[in-house]
Amino acid sequence: MKSKETNKFVLIGIPNSGKSTIGRYAAEKLQIPFYNTDKLVYERLNLDHPARLFSSLGRFMTEHHKLETEFVELEGPAIIEIYPESVLRQSDVNIIKNIGTIIHIKRDLKNMFAEAKKKKSRLVLQDMSTGKEINMQSEAIRLYAEEYHHFERLANLTLDNDGNEDEAVEKLVAMIRDYIGKS
Repeated sequence: MKSKETNKFVLIGIPNSGKSTIGRYAAEKLQIPFYNTDKLVYERLNLDHPARLFSSLGRFMTEHHKLETEFVELEGPAIIEIYPESVLRQSDVNIIKNIGTIIHIKRDLKNMFAEAKKKKSRLVLQDMSTGKEINMQSEAIRLYAEEYHHFERLANLTLDNDGNEDEAVEKLVAMIRDYIGKS
């Protein structure tokens, strides 16, 4: 597998599992680049608001696919956060496996829901039949939780993220250093 040669680490997990936060801080500690594929795709497509995603969903997924392909060829070490939907698409899974070592960031669902509810900037829609507000971040967590087995099956390594942020960062840094040492 290419991963041991390149020392690239791919973070996967359902929304609010901590991929962005702990990935970014771990990359800083390791002094390697961190790439957030969502952020990069938003920039490439000039999507300045999450609501614009709905009108560009096809382009959004196509751009993620292109970006994943580019990461296969990326030289040197890096931590790369992958969009959760990519793990559910076989064409993307085949590419992701060639990027590097895949680390599943696991977190207790109740912690993820609590975090999603705290985030006021997330997209909220109204269910037209019931009139209830739908927190799209919470809905995404619920939907991806049903597909959890895909994340577990794809991962080379698993990091449990049920402590605080600093603990998770230290665990990821230690995991990466240990893995590189065994290469």
